[in-house]
Amino acid sequence: MNYYDQHLHTHFSYDSDADFLPYLEAFAGYIVTTEHFDLANPVTKQDDAPDYQAYTQTIDELNKKYGNRILKGIEIGYIASEKERILAYLADKTYDLKLLSVHHNGQFDYLDDFVADMDPNDIIPAYLSQLEDAVATIPANVFAHFDYGFRLFDLTPVDLKKFEPQLIRLFQAVIDKQLAFEVNAKSAYLYHNLALYDYAIDLYQSLGGTLFTIGSDGHQLEHFRLHFDDLFSLLHKKGVTELATYQNGHVKMVPFP
Repeated sequence: MNYYDQHLHTHFSYDSDADFLPYLEAFAGYIVTTEHFDLANPVTKQDDAPDYQAYTQTIDELNKKYGNRILKGIEIGYIASEKERILAYLADKTYDLKLLSVHHNGQFDYLDDFVADMDPNDIIPAYLSQLEDAVATIPANVFAHFDYGFRLFDLTPVDLKKFEPQLIRLFQAVIDKQLAFEVNAKSAYLYHNLALYDYAIDLYQSLGGTLFTIGSDGHQLEHFRLHFDDLFSLLHKKGVTELATYQNGHVKMVPFP
């Protein structure tokens, strides 16, 4: 089985207009979309949850035409104030893949333009604490884009190393919860954080971490499987020979080129 993109969005996410069909036509293997679930979203000033019934119905109909190639996924945006509602929403729903993320702190999204002018020494520890809480609280499969909260800062690995004790606690929790570490193509190449991922992968591996996924974080066809060959090469250089994929919530390790 070929490795397939483990982080992808369609119009069932509040910030995407993409359809399933272009993805299906661009790739012959499985497609799994991981639609945004962000309660108390400061970007839209509302709860943003995918319409599970419509999402499931759309996938069921397309699978009849496309050989059961579409899997169900969700990207869970964690915020502590809404954890009970998050857990309640997930309780009666089934997904092949659950990504775990933190996108906002209840007041602003970490990609709001003004965040770039804030002090990283204030933002980064608070963001990493949110991630620690998320990992401890929400059952999931994949720990997504570890750098989301500091994507807008021009950081080097030396800058990030200042926060290494907190990163070690976080990555150890990720390992203990058996979450895969996502190498996020959008972060690496569109936000120019490849060097931060190079550092983070080494740190994660030094703690015993072995589970990896690659996700484009694509919201449009242009970003689907973005720089996957380059990321395959990066992981091979670090001794990784298999990547994690998920069906019915169960991990299946697959080789990659």
